[in-house]
Amino acid sequence: MVRQEASKVLQRLCMTWVGLVCMGVWSRADFVVYRLPGTEATVLLEGKTKGIGQGVFEYTHPSLGTLTFSHQSALIIKAPTKTEEYRRLFGQARQSQSFDAYIQAARFAIRSGMLDEFRECCNAAYKVQPDHPTIQRLLEARKRIKQPLGDWDKCEKELRESVPLTTMQIARSEHYLLLHDTGTNKVGRRRQTRSQTRLDLLEKVYESYFMKFALEGEVLETPKEPMKVVLFGQEKDYVSYTQQRDAGLIGALGYWSAEDNVAVFFDQGTTERMKALEDHSKELQRNKVRARGTLEAKDAAYLANTVDLLVKLTREEDDIEVVSHEATHQLAGNSGIMPRNKVALRWAHEGLASYFETSNDAGWGGIGAVNEGRLKSYYRVSSDPRRADIGLLVCDGLFDLARSQQEEAEVYGQAWGLTHFLMERRFEDLIGYYRKISAIESSRGQVTRGELVKLFAESFGDMKKLQSQWHAYMRELKTDLDRAKGH
Repeated sequence: MVRQEASKVLQRLCMTWVGLVCMGVWSRADFVVYRLPGTEATVLLEGKTKGIGQGVFEYTHPSLGTLTFSHQSALIIKAPTKTEEYRRLFGQARQSQSFDAYIQAARFAIRSGMLDEFRECCNAAYKVQPDHPTIQRLLEARKRIKQPLGDWDKCEKELRESVPLTTMQIARSEHYLLLHDTGTNKVGRRRQTRSQTRLDLLEKVYESYFMKFALEGEVLETPKEPMKVVLFGQEKDYVSYTQQRDAGLIGALGYWSAEDNVAVFFDQGTTERMKALEDHSKELQRNKVRARGTLEAKDAAYLANTVDLLVKLTREEDDIEVVSHEATHQLAGNSGIMPRNKVALRWAHEGLASYFETSNDAGWGGIGAVNEGRLKSYYRVSSDPRRADIGLLVCDGLFDLARSQQEEAEVYGQAWGLTHFLMERRFEDLIGYYRKISAIESSRGQVTRGELVKLFAESFGDMKKLQSQWHAYMRELKTDLDRAKGH
């Protein structure tokens, strides 16, 4: 599950990536790193910039208007956008007609959440080498994804019984059954209902998950019935429901229940903090109006417009991290990787979910992106002699040693880091390891930590050597923003 640490609230708000809406609108975009006045929090914006005077420039968002920044408060970074980088890779592949170059571009596309471009690459690679094993895996994965699901009526009955509220409605997509009370009002830039927006996001996670594994070498089993999801329209209803089920879920932004195979979320725009932020934004807008014609007018408009932009973007995008994380848990439990009726190691489950999550503080990345928050957590744990040993992580000992929610959150970073290394450098061995831990029947009773460490060593070899290779790999990781800045 994903938890909300109080110290991250403002940072999560301010690190929302907004480039999704301007992909394809401009051929060239700039990145603006803006520091919120009076804080250490920054926001990463993608759009167009134009100098308008000494020390001042305009930033134009494609749908939400224009803001004025000073160079003292914001840094402009000239860097290629996701679309530009993809087009460069795809253009090189098309020119050379190299199968491997198309696959490289496909990896970039799926890592960036660009599924249409991913399909474009796969189609082009198929024309070059249709019998290649990678193409055959992708075709098989696509075939499995498109197989019709059964038991829709049974799953709907189970879902309604799990949340016996008459206000809840059912919405469906190709692979998901969503029980919600978010209403029928259309919201956001695309003017969709909240339920449709959530289903679109879930479907994106679904396809990305299976195609990523197929691309790297493993065609997974696909679910035989629809994935069950609950979306509460109000945080208070979510909290009431989860507290009745499990007191240990207090503070969780969402979770997947292995017992009944249901993922549960709420509309994060309804949190008290978010409401307070919206009220603050409205007050700043009133101040802007009151300040017209005075010496404070420019500063009042500057702050009001900036906060208004952040609130609008955050209101629409704040669900992405928790949904991509918990949906991955659910998929892992339904795709043969970590069956939900078997022993599931927490580090393995959380590491995989963190690898697939699209974090609000990960710049413009997606699957396998370098998450700055997770990376910092990794360094805090690895520099602590009490917690640095890899053996403690792979037997879940680090989670047991956590003395606070903060320390537990830091273990997520360690699990993410090891999973990132193994996914990128030891994929086949990692799949084999997942199969081994999934084969441990829960009826066996308690599995000792020693047995778990031994199983890990059998899968990956000498653990001291592996730990050294892992730490060397982590030292080379950089966030997208750091790479753009040339660090």
